[in-house]
Amino acid sequence: MEKIKDLKLIVSDIDGTLINSKSECTPRTVNAIAEARKKGIKFALCSGRPISGIKPLLKEWNLEDNCDYIVGMNGGEILNWNTNRHVLSYTLDEETVKELIKLYEDEGHIASYYDDTGLHVSRMSEDVERVATRTATPVFVNDINEMTKGPQSKLMIIVKPELMEEVEAFYEKTKDDRYIGFKTAIDLFEMNNPLLAKDIGVKVIATQMGIELDDILAFGDTSNDVAMLEEVGHSVCMSNGSEDAKEAAKYIGLSCDEDAVAVFIEDNVL
Repeated sequence: MEKIKDLKLIVSDIDGTLINSKSECTPRTVNAIAEARKKGIKFALCSGRPISGIKPLLKEWNLEDNCDYIVGMNGGEILNWNTNRHVLSYTLDEETVKELIKLYEDEGHIASYYDDTGLHVSRMSEDVERVATRTATPVFVNDINEMTKGPQSKLMIIVKPELMEEVEAFYEKTKDDRYIGFKTAIDLFEMNNPLLAKDIGVKVIATQMGIELDDILAFGDTSNDVAMLEEVGHSVCMSNGSEDAKEAAKYIGLSCDEDAVAVFIEDNVL
């Protein structure tokens, strides 16, 4: 394909996309992003993780000086990294959150949510430990109904990977129009306000920058990336991605363990 022209913004999911299976952002990836920024192209991270959990990792990933925006909570919060301006988006109301917690806890699953202090869960398990380790997030065990006061950006169900299909089927059977749910990792099923998706966060950034969605390149790998991959002018799904994400993307790249983001930028942007 020809080099992408008039690109203004590159947006990348984190897990399974920007970072590899060892949770590393490789030097090659950092260099590709830095070279793109030298050409005047802004760079944004767009993740289901909370911004409070992403910010401490930018230094570890050598992205402190190579990031312009962070979209967290699947579009629920947006940070202009350069100005430190923070914007909140759509949330789930407290009543809905409490109902969902009871619904999924009664099925034996672990409900959880993020706040600025870390990951709050109803009980510990190997699955909780795996999620917390992967996201480098402190864990707090408590009566989640007592802790869940006020609206939440999202609710997460921590799932044994072998039970994910069961959880997805349960969601389809019990869902209503107050929320939307989707798998975001092999062990995470998340629920958001139905108006909320990663593309909402990307659209907010585009408006702030005064650019068109056609001027954006997005990278993703799973169901919560679908809307973003569909909406922007140029989009790439990792070869390790889910089928719905592959169908939504304009291109299929290499896997996250093969520097997919770096290779695509080198070949088609620089």
